[in-house]
Amino acid sequence: MPRKFTLSQIPSCTGSRAFTLIELLVVIAVIALLIGILLPSLGAAREAARTTTCASGLRQLGMGLLGYANDYRGAYGGGPFDNRVKQAWGPIDEASWVASLANGGFAQPGKILCPSSPAQFNQNLILNRISDGSKTWTNPTEAERDEMIARGLNTNYTTCWYLAYTEMKRPSDPFADPMNKNDVVGPLTEKYLSAVSPSFVPLMGDGRSDAADAGEQIVYMGERLPTVKSMSDGPIKRDPVSGEYAWQDYDDLGPGHGGRSAGASRSRKKGHTRTIGNFAFADGHVGSFRDLNNDQEWSGDYIDGKFVYDELQGKVFGGILSSGKRW
Repeated sequence: MPRKFTLSQIPSCTGSRAFTLIELLVVIAVIALLIGILLPSLGAAREAARTTTCASGLRQLGMGLLGYANDYRGAYGGGPFDNRVKQAWGPIDEASWVASLANGGFAQPGKILCPSSPAQFNQNLILNRISDGSKTWTNPTEAERDEMIARGLNTNYTTCWYLAYTEMKRPSDPFADPMNKNDVVGPLTEKYLSAVSPSFVPLMGDGRSDAADAGEQIVYMGERLPTVKSMSDGPIKRDPVSGEYAWQDYDDLGPGHGGRSAGASRSRKKGHTRTIGNFAFADGHVGSFRDLNNDQEWSGDYIDGKFVYDELQGKVFGGILSSGKRW
């Protein structure tokens, strides 16, 4: 006969145990803790990928300039990415190193941008810099400027002074201007790389962006956006003995990647916490350097009568190319 159960013997599911509020809060706290641990790792991995992308972009541009030099008698492009008559040898869309690469089919600088930079445009594309009456080679409208950008005439890497100007014609002239084309040799050519190894001479690198400076912002497609420094200032450091223009100022290039742990910064803050910067060299390779003294720039100082770069010493050339004289 089938077994009969009394009401008290019938199995019940009402005794199954639910989560208490405390247990639920503990689970949420553990999940939040795991997310807090994982997010920095994910951010670091993302930034490492961007650093690699930037180095790859610099390598492409460097190899493009080498290709141009092979075809154009050893010249590394047409000069600075600048439309001003005082600074450049022709219109920005014809005579600059960016135009040399884009127009010649060697590379498309405007399509090879560093994703880590807060600025995706070059400062010399700001309308009142590219179009300024008699001070500029041409006077493109905003629409014409935007069409140049669409054709790849843009870069957010900063040019090293050597690529644009090579060296001073008269290094001892106290009135010579490193940013005046009449006082410099001209765009870099291979013959000026005989006294210094091309693997030592920087062509361009990760640039500095003064993102909060309204005067350094471009209006593009109706938006105000930050720009990157176009070129380093060149040999503004003079030899204390001879008085010659010699050492390069690399302040407009700078650490563009990574991040530093909490700690005291030196006095001249640049508004960022980046620690790693890339340079493209005249032999086509790309080198990576780290800001060791926490000043957010590639700085240097005179020590025992010699100018010494804090992080670049012995790795990046900073003197006079034709003589090989450095620090």
